[in-house]
Amino acid sequence: MFVIYNVILTLLLFLLWPFLLWYMYKRQGSLEGVGERLGWGWPEPEFDGSAAGQTIWFHGASVGEIQMLAPLVRALQECCPGKRLLLTTMTLTGRQTARQNFPEAKVVLLPLDLPCLWTHFYRHFNPALLIVAETELWPNLFNFVRSHKLPMALVNARLSRKSFVNYLLFHFFTKVMFETPDLVIVQDRVSAGRFAGLGTPVAKIIYSGNLKFDLKAPERNSLGIDYRGLFQGDCRVVVAGSTHPGEDELILDAWFNTVAEIPGVSTSSCLILAPRHPHRFAAVAGLLAARNIDYLSFSDIKDNRSVANLSASPAVLLLDTLGDLIHFYGFADFTIIGGTLIPGVGGHNPLEAAIFARMVIHGPYVANFRDGFDYLDRQGGGFTVASRQELEALFKRCLQNPDFVREAGRKALAVIENNRGAVARTMAALRETVCR
Repeated sequence: MFVIYNVILTLLLFLLWPFLLWYMYKRQGSLEGVGERLGWGWPEPEFDGSAAGQTIWFHGASVGEIQMLAPLVRALQECCPGKRLLLTTMTLTGRQTARQNFPEAKVVLLPLDLPCLWTHFYRHFNPALLIVAETELWPNLFNFVRSHKLPMALVNARLSRKSFVNYLLFHFFTKVMFETPDLVIVQDRVSAGRFAGLGTPVAKIIYSGNLKFDLKAPERNSLGIDYRGLFQGDCRVVVAGSTHPGEDELILDAWFNTVAEIPGVSTSSCLILAPRHPHRFAAVAGLLAARNIDYLSFSDIKDNRSVANLSASPAVLLLDTLGDLIHFYGFADFTIIGGTLIPGVGGHNPLEAAIFARMVIHGPYVANFRDGFDYLDRQGGGFTVASRQELEALFKRCLQNPDFVREAGRKALAVIENNRGAVARTMAALRETVCR
């Protein structure tokens, strides 16, 4: 089956490579990273044969997974101070986040799932252990891990019902993948049953809870920017984070319709709009300009660190930089989580706002973080809106009732505090394998 899989995969890559390059360029705005995916330009220092047994390899698909892994990586560093770090990601934004969070680590994009590339990768970096965040399942990688007896663990693993059904349809091929990991540390008990149903031995499955609840508020940023100090003391600041096409327009319509109805708010408030992907920064700037909205790009401020504050708050601050969104969550009055207002994305991590005791507004499309949103909604820290009219009504309530916003933020933080502990449980499961 692996021979058939690789023949088909190789043929598809050979036939479709122009389309794949076009898709990559369209999605990320450049062809940066092509070489890394094909085994070119990997960092050399320290990762040679002398590092055998000293390198722990972590893989997280994108920004959310890298941020989720951070407490676990730090815990492993404390447990095993002599180990080196290797991180792989699927996206450029994930790679940049990993480099910012772990400057001591080697960080590269994950290679294409081809046997020859995994052989090259293994010889180059010589990892002693692979820890994969959530459910990144690559047939050739898992086959390589098994054949080379490389210890491997899935952490914060989860399987949606749709994924479970799809894997079950091809069980004759996928069963061996689910048998491969030495440990599958799941974030919920439903996923535990699904992994077992797909072939993972029950003895290998351990429940930890969700690592995302162990996320901690970041320390002061290395650039020394006083984010809150940019604005006047009475400015109402609202953050719309990780937005996608279609959401920017919806949020802008709802926001400006609302502030126009409340005396004084339009001149003492600022909407911070943070597109999810860097290649959209210019398009969103064009949208704001086309609507004649008074806006400022945060990149202009960040590039000029002498700017201490804004003499007058813009109607919109376009957050066109990477790594700053979580800091703005820290002083927002309340937040809107992108990827939830339109179908097809599945939402982004609401807990990044909740750790600062910030109320979370979101749409109904939350498949990627359903547990987190459900916990917040049930406890009163999160609120679902299904239309622009509902979003406007909630904006109005928030702007007119600061006590309601503060209480919702307090409840959001309580959700975090009441569900911590996954890192400790994951470390207890990994310690015997890692620190030996």
